[in-house]
Amino acid sequence: MRRMLIGRGGIGIVAGLIATVVLSFSALASSHEEGTLVGVASVGMASVGAVASACPVGRFVTDLRLHPANSGLPAPAMTVACSETQVVVRTNGIPTFPFVAKTPNPLRVQDFTFRIPLTPVIARTPGALNLGAIGVAVDGLPIYGPFEAPAQGTADPLADGILDSCGGHTGPSGEYHVHATPACLPADLMATPDTVVGYALDGFPIMSPLLCADDDCATIVSVRSSYQQVSTARMVWSRYGYVDGLGDLDRCNGMTGPDGEYRYYAVSTFPYFLGCYTGEVGTQSAKRPERRP
Repeated sequence: MRRMLIGRGGIGIVAGLIATVVLSFSALASSHEEGTLVGVASVGMASVGAVASACPVGRFVTDLRLHPANSGLPAPAMTVACSETQVVVRTNGIPTFPFVAKTPNPLRVQDFTFRIPLTPVIARTPGALNLGAIGVAVDGLPIYGPFEAPAQGTADPLADGILDSCGGHTGPSGEYHVHATPACLPADLMATPDTVVGYALDGFPIMSPLLCADDDCATIVSVRSSYQQVSTARMVWSRYGYVDGLGDLDRCNGMTGPDGEYRYYAVSTFPYFLGCYTGEVGTQSAKRPERRP
């Protein structure tokens, strides 16, 4: 039976802007942003007046720095722009934490562009997850689904032990991405209740796994997935099964809060981020064709 969880924050992306806001975190800023620029924020600024309050630029990490262990690589870089219909995130895919190789693929600079609906729309039926990116974390790293490619048995990479301590690894194109709980997000975001840690490609926010159980946040609870392991099969959808009411979350690993807003949750157990798409999906692209691990 699901618990009633209050939650104080994490309101989904708000629509209705007839403008564009750009928050530039580094030299990745592009001259090809869409729409008419009405405000620019520099590193360290959390808002740009009234416009930023309706655009999630302030949810993204503003202080992206190269970790000394990653010397020889360019600094992490990201821009976030809001037009009247989309949030456009451009990122070079370099992590802010030490890169530890868990696959034979060396880490390489990427040129990702995520186009996320500014106004999430719930789909008529839940959508199956694709290979590759299903969202983007607030530090600019791609979020992948809870499985590998069919060539690897559509298996759970966490159960297979091929993820680093930050929940990710590199794919064949050298793209670092996270499959499981992003333990290395800056500012300990995963340990902060009601905090946005990413956005799914359908526009709904992905939240930290902690919620305030009362209005003053005197009691904090952990959100629970409703999936459990049902077999030892390698294929994830045979290995894990959804049990309605087992935890707090629905089949897609989200729930609607008392404020009427739908959110996904990043949890420590399968499916980690999403089990399916609740909303209609945006797009993700890279200049260099990206092969899927």
